[in-house]
Amino acid sequence: MTMSIRTTHQPATGRSRTTRAIKSGFAAVALASTITALGAIAAASSASAATAQPAAPAVTGMTWHSLTPINGWQSAQTTYGTGDPAWAVQNGVVHLSGSVLQTSGTDQELAVLPAAARPSKTLFLTMYTLDDTQGSLVIYPTGEVMAYSAPQSNAQGFTSLAGVSYPAPAMTTHTLALEDGWVSSQSQYGTGDPSYSVGGGVVYLSGSLHQPIGVSEISATLPPAARPAHTMYRTVYTYSGTIGLVEIQPNGTMYTYMGEAQQFTSLAGISFPAAADTVHTLALANGWQSGEPSHDTGDPSYWVSGGVVHLSGSLVQPSAGSEIFAVLPKADRPAHALYIEVMVYTPDNTAHAGTVLIEPDGAMYAYSPTATDAEMYTSLAGISFPLGS
Repeated sequence: MTMSIRTTHQPATGRSRTTRAIKSGFAAVALASTITALGAIAAASSASAATAQPAAPAVTGMTWHSLTPINGWQSAQTTYGTGDPAWAVQNGVVHLSGSVLQTSGTDQELAVLPAAARPSKTLFLTMYTLDDTQGSLVIYPTGEVMAYSAPQSNAQGFTSLAGVSYPAPAMTTHTLALEDGWVSSQSQYGTGDPSYSVGGGVVYLSGSLHQPIGVSEISATLPPAARPAHTMYRTVYTYSGTIGLVEIQPNGTMYTYMGEAQQFTSLAGISFPAAADTVHTLALANGWQSGEPSHDTGDPSYWVSGGVVHLSGSLVQPSAGSEIFAVLPKADRPAHALYIEVMVYTPDNTAHAGTVLIEPDGAMYAYSPTATDAEMYTSLAGISFPLGS
C-alpha cells in the first residue's frame, strides 16, 4: 500500500490525515560506509541541483536562507506541509528546517551547505524518516549533507530536517574530561573531541566517543554551568546507525549506553536549557501525564530564547487514547509541521525511536511504531525548533 508519514486522526485544524504505515527496524547504513562515501562525493554536484525553494520568513531576528537540494532530492513541502529545506545562523548556532525526499537517483548527498552554515567537524545525527523510522543525517565540514536509512527508501521517501541545530565554528567549546575508559573518537572519524558549549542559556554537546576498555556507562561529568535541571534522555547515533542513549543527570553525570555505544557514540545534536533557566509547564491533555514522578525528568515544559522553542521533560499515557498530548500557545508555534525523532521506552526496558509531531496549529503528538512504547514513556528532552521553521 502507499506509505505515508501521517496518522489516522484529525488535527485541530480539521485537516484529514492519511494512514501511517509503521515499521520497527532501527538499523541504518554502517558508519564505515558513510566515512568511505565521503571520498566519492563530487564537490558540489550543481548540475543536478533542483530548483531553489524560497527562503522561509525571518522571525524574531532569525533570517532563513534556502537550502538547495541536489541529486534528485527535492523539498517535501508540497507533499507534507513540512516547509522547504532552509538554514539560519543566530547567536553562533546553525539551525536547519524543512524536509526533503528523493524523486530520482540514489545518491545520498542531498545538499551542500554554504560556508556560513558548515560545522567545524563531521556530525552524525539521528533523524525522522518515512514510516516513523530512525534515519541518519551526516554533515561534513565541507558542507555535504547525507541522508541514510535502512532501507534507504525510507530516507528517500521523507527525511525531516526539523530540530537540527549545532554550534557554528566560531562558538567557544570546552573539552569534556572523559571517564572510565571512554576516549575521543576524533582521530578515527573527524568528529571532534567530546565537548560542550553554552550560549543564550542553552547547552550544546558535540564530538564523539567510544570505550575500548571497560564496561562502565559513565562517560563524563558536565560542569555546573552545563547541567540540566532534571534527568534527561536523548537518542543518539551509535556505530552502524544503531540507536543509543545519552542520559545526563542534574549532578552532571553523563551515561552513554545501548545500541553500539561502546564502538562509537555521537554527541552531535544534543542541546538543552541550562538548569538556571525558567521554563513554562505544558498543559497536558487526553490522559497524558508528566513522567516526572517516576523518572525525575521534570514536567513537560517549554522555554523560548532568541526565537527558538526548547522542550524538556517527559510524559506517559496510562490508558490508550489520543496521540495529542498538548497544544502550544499561539506565539510559540512553528510555521510548518515538524516531525522530530525522540526516545520512547518499551516494556522490555529498551529504548526505541518514537516521534513527536508539532503542527502549525500548536497540536503536539507523541507516537511510535508500537503505540504502547510512546504511551509508556516519551522524552521531550533536546527538542528545539525556531519559530519560523
